[in-house]
Amino acid sequence: MPKTCTCVVVGGSGFLGQRLCERLLRSGFNVRSVSRSGRPKGRVQSWWSEVDWVAADLGSAGAFATLDSAELIFHVASSTYPSTSNADAAFDLQSNLLGSVRMLQAARARHVRRVIFISSGGTVYGIPRKNPISETHPTEPICSYGIHKLAIEKYLFLFQMLDQLNSIVLRVSNMYGECQDLERPLGAVSHFAHRASTGKPIEIWGDGTVRRDYVHVDDVVNAFFKALAYEGRERIFNIGSARSVSLNELVELIRRRVRRRLFVTYAPPRGFDVPENVLDISRAGRELDWKPTISLEAGLDRLLLDSAKPEQAVHSREASSWE
Repeated sequence: MPKTCTCVVVGGSGFLGQRLCERLLRSGFNVRSVSRSGRPKGRVQSWWSEVDWVAADLGSAGAFATLDSAELIFHVASSTYPSTSNADAAFDLQSNLLGSVRMLQAARARHVRRVIFISSGGTVYGIPRKNPISETHPTEPICSYGIHKLAIEKYLFLFQMLDQLNSIVLRVSNMYGECQDLERPLGAVSHFAHRASTGKPIEIWGDGTVRRDYVHVDDVVNAFFKALAYEGRERIFNIGSARSVSLNELVELIRRRVRRRLFVTYAPPRGFDVPENVLDISRAGRELDWKPTISLEAGLDRLLLDSAKPEQAVHSREASSWE
């Protein structure tokens, strides 16, 4: 794939999207981002001026226009979260699934070479029958978010079989990292680290024994680049740390770093939280030559160092549901 080609990042103004856009630019790609808000928010970055930022709803004519002359699509957008999707399953499916299918139709018509989609290794499998979870594990999601992610995977397979629209799915575990949007109900690692560094109480749903697989956003971006170059037969890859950490253990790791008592409150458990979720990433290692390089401890050090920086100007604080 020539690096001078144009790629579209759907959801490029968000947390992962911005990291991906920057890496693509540095690698010589022409980058176009499409999201509901258009412009990114957060600390202003010098590279922002090099990206073509487009404000459009997923599945709209404005979003389709961004695919003109594009050879690659990175689909990292979602309008809902696991914790909110069940509240309005119809909206979840309409805004995410229907928009994504329309985008795939537009990509097919424009002869896009490859679509790389971020799915959810934390929700598509549902309650695991065993851990670690391989890509062949049954998919029985217990939240609408996981259902729409899985449905998009199925449509990607359909478009590949019928129309040769090449695609790769990355089932990513719980992602975290510096500059994650703390206004969103995602990212226990980033939220806990921020609250610990600012002296605010940490709220845990349940008794803290729930175990999760946490992967740094930069490792996820590395996986995207490995998937971009991949020419093998597999099409679905788990992307995680292959390590299970409980919420209580996470709090203790943070406490050791801030070296002070942390205030923790416990709320009733949530129905969609599975007891444990850790991904088997051996296929990604074997096929993509990918493995995580940032340990949770090193990632926490980076997060806490970043949270100590003085606040910088932001371009916009407008909420965007496509990030």
